[in-house]
Amino acid sequence: MLAGLLVLGPMPLAAAAPAPYTVQPGDTLWSIARDLRPDPSVRIQAMAQALYARNPDAFDGGPEGLKAGATLQPPAPDELARTEPSPIPSAGNHYTVRASDTLWSVAERLRPDPRIPTREMVQRLFEHNPHAFDGDVHSLRAGAVLRVPDMPTAGPAAAPVAVADASPAPADDAAPDTSAPSRDTNNDAEDEAQRAFVFGEESAEDADADTQTGAAAWDLRVKDARIELGVLGTSGRPVDHVQHGRGVVSARRDLNEAWELRLGARADIQAQQGGDYPSTTRARADYDENFLRYRGDRTRVTVGTQRILWGRVDEIPPTDRLSTKDLTRFGLDPYGERRRANPAIRAEFFQGPWHADLVFLPLFRPAELPDRDNLWHPVDRNRGRLLGLPQDPALAPVIQQAALDDDVSGNGGAGVRLGRSGRGADFAVTVQRARHSQPYYRFDTETRQAILAGQPPGDPTLEAVHPRTWVVGGDTAFATGAWTWRAEAAWLSDVPVTRADDLRQTTVEGVDWVVGAEGFPGDGDFRMTTQLAGQHLLNAGDMLDARESYFLTGELESPFADYNWRARLRYSIGLNRRDVYLNPELAWIAREPMEFYIGLHWLDGAEGTAGGFYRDNRILVTGWRGQF
Repeated sequence: MLAGLLVLGPMPLAAAAPAPYTVQPGDTLWSIARDLRPDPSVRIQAMAQALYARNPDAFDGGPEGLKAGATLQPPAPDELARTEPSPIPSAGNHYTVRASDTLWSVAERLRPDPRIPTREMVQRLFEHNPHAFDGDVHSLRAGAVLRVPDMPTAGPAAAPVAVADASPAPADDAAPDTSAPSRDTNNDAEDEAQRAFVFGEESAEDADADTQTGAAAWDLRVKDARIELGVLGTSGRPVDHVQHGRGVVSARRDLNEAWELRLGARADIQAQQGGDYPSTTRARADYDENFLRYRGDRTRVTVGTQRILWGRVDEIPPTDRLSTKDLTRFGLDPYGERRRANPAIRAEFFQGPWHADLVFLPLFRPAELPDRDNLWHPVDRNRGRLLGLPQDPALAPVIQQAALDDDVSGNGGAGVRLGRSGRGADFAVTVQRARHSQPYYRFDTETRQAILAGQPPGDPTLEAVHPRTWVVGGDTAFATGAWTWRAEAAWLSDVPVTRADDLRQTTVEGVDWVVGAEGFPGDGDFRMTTQLAGQHLLNAGDMLDARESYFLTGELESPFADYNWRARLRYSIGLNRRDVYLNPELAWIAREPMEFYIGLHWLDGAEGTAGGFYRDNRILVTGWRGQF
């Protein structure tokens, strides 16, 4: 179609620019840039950027809004000469996502054979790098490291692969199926034809054996490895030094075209020394994702331990109620890392842009907590305080002596989520009957009666309760230019609270909501995420708990020094009550997927807030982390 506009043979950058081009129905910016670039050494991405910058009137809202019939003026050669070509990684290597990248543009560049459909490369990259996305193919994260999967060599007789097309399709084409939960880390199943990655190269004998037996090799990965050292810096610090280590390994294997087996395990170690709190060291092994999955043309059924994160926003997503929280380090880790795998039965159904997700938790798994004397435990028995409630000197001795009793019997509940994704706005609605994984502590009857009578309780006990609640909510996301806008809200039937008059624990209705945006101001590498969140208790009466809370949360991130360094700031600011968390971090990322970092966790706040409860736990940290 564009042959008449192309110069035969490579055209040097000093030559005249090509003639104007009229956009045809079905054209995309990427396909035009590919055909109009004057030389193969010019990156398609660079050509697309230059076309977009030179022809703003040819687009409706953003690069994906190319208008049919518009006339594009190609950039002058000297505009492209400033762009250095980037080497294309080979299979098993890595590619660092830049701010202007899209999954489609990256897939176009990274496919090893032009006969391989770009949409097949899109699907492989998406499935092989779940950590690089905020849930769907449209949310590729700048700065993320993509591992390049091995691709089968395409040939004239190659069979077509049925994958969701994530390219900018014409308006009458079916939209890509991206309605899976946008932050669901369980949507990372690799395609059955993908060659496994092992530590070291696969021998020819192994490959021959796999071919003869028809079995796929195991894909073994270290999903998360880290070592961190911290020094507390306040005068009232509970401990002097802390150490944290984590390792998460995963192995998967395709049993045949329809069945997949996943095995996973993790190990954590936490230690603290010095200060007023006891010195402790705890090492704990845990399961990660271990499941058997069936994949049909329009169905997917998964049975086993899984991570199920519904919702679109960070930090406090209102509809994420079926996952198990990881509170071993409070909120020091990014949101996606603060969830553990649940025993679950999950069925998913796909029909065009629609996605239905049904989940049942046969066993309830409460939130993972640190050691009882750890500085991050929500019950501070060293100082006699409870997270979420104002400090009361009269209750401090009772809390210091109280035993903890956690009710973990029964199932974890169930839920259904129906979503749609396509051009315009993505949206989903959900109905759940779930249990709060985070414990809510109350005094048992005998302890409470003794406190009200002004007598010291004989055997004080704090009961950790996990009330069941109905959750009805929804979320949506849409893009305008370089920004992605998100909103999420949920109504809860039973939020636990403590009455002020008799210290009795009860439940009330609640509403949580979040609105936010993520984008790249200035169209550079600087990424900005900001969210406004609110939590409300309805008809709460005289309660010790806060009736309303408003927060501003987000993240600022930018690579610099030729992508060898990254600066990042995570933050959460209470708007109606002083409640502050700041996490500035500087990381050396030149050896990705490994990185070395130094950072600070700063907390402060009023009584009854998380920042106030943990204000003495401010830590300067340094560490190493990676994925392999």
